[in-house]
Amino acid sequence: MMIPQAPLRSTMATIAAACVAGAVVIVGLALGYIDWRLFAAAAVIGVVVGVPVGIWIAHRMRATPPLPRPETAVSDPDAAQREVAPDYPRPYPPAPDQAIKPATAS
Repeated sequence: MMIPQAPLRSTMATIAAACVAGAVVIVGLALGYIDWRLFAAAAVIGVVVGVPVGIWIAHRMRATPPLPRPETAVSDPDAAQREVAPDYPRPYPPAPDQAIKPATAS
């Protein structure tokens, strides 16, 4: 399934800009700058640095080929089960403290 290019690019640019701006705010507050100018500078730096980085990340995501799916049972233990019954659901293993106890008649 191919995702259209524009939503991926805008999503990655938004996330990258928010991460850069958040990092600038954290560093500024850690250094003791408590002023509205810190947040204004963080917003500007986030847009100036984060948008190109987000576009670059989206480009790299599009250019990288997907990882191949394992085809043998040696590298994928459930491959044999999928060959026999591809629609068979794979259950989650129980947690160590959720041992199955036999039912007792009351």
